[in-house]
Amino acid sequence: MGKHPEAPTRVATLLKMQKGKCTHCGLFFHHEDLMEIDHKIPRSKGGKDRYDNLQLLHGHCHDAKTAADKFAVAIPEIDEDYLNCNPF
Repeated sequence: MGKHPEAPTRVATLLKMQKGKCTHCGLFFHHEDLMEIDHKIPRSKGGKDRYDNLQLLHGHCHDAKTAADKFAVAIPEIDEDYLNCNPF
């Protein structure tokens, strides 16, 4: 049903949608795990605060995803045409 007396509604709903698994590592959540809600597309980049843009991750998986997202933004896109051009 997406409800649990000890879990906030969004967490319980995401747990049900994800069949109890973290979308980053694929492992099942356990009662003692730290679970965090993540925006697939960050709100700062226009992502909405809707279930189709939310996912439940382990705390450490959320940290790893956030670090990877920041790293991907820090590296500019490479212009393939420039790399393939031969001036000689």
